[in-house]
Amino acid sequence: MAEEKRPKPLPPSLRGRRRYLAFHVISEEKVLLQDLINTIWHSFLNFLGETGTSKAEIRIIKDTYDEKRQMGIIRCSHESVEGVRAALALIQRTGDTKVVFRVLGISGSIKATKIKFFGESRLTEFTR
Repeated sequence: MAEEKRPKPLPPSLRGRRRYLAFHVISEEKVLLQDLINTIWHSFLNFLGETGTSKAEIRIIKDTYDEKRQMGIIRCSHESVEGVRAALALIQRTGDTKVVFRVLGISGSIKATKIKFFGESRLTEFTR
C-alpha cells in the first residue's frame, strides 16, 4: 500500500503569534462551561463580526476552566487582544444569570498564564 503523505507542519517563524487571556467570571450563581462558551461566542460574533472573529483565531481552552473558581483561559491572535477584551467586557448575562468578565492578564504561553494568574506552581518545586 502507498503511504499517506501528510503536509509538513509550518515552522514556528511562519505560525501566527498567540496570546492567552486569563479571565475570571463574577456572577450571582455558578456558570456552567457550555453556557459560558455559548455566551462568549455570541459576544465575539456580535462585536467583531464573522470575519473579525475568524482573524482573531479565538479558542476557548476547555481544559483550563475551573467551575469552582470560575476562571479560564482564552487563546487569540496577538493582533486582536484588545478586541477580545472589549467583547468580553460587553457580556452582561449568560442565560438568566448576570455576569461580569474580568481579564486577569495576558501572557504568551499557557504555562506562564497558569503560573501568573491561577497561582499554579512549577513542577520542579515538588521534585525535591
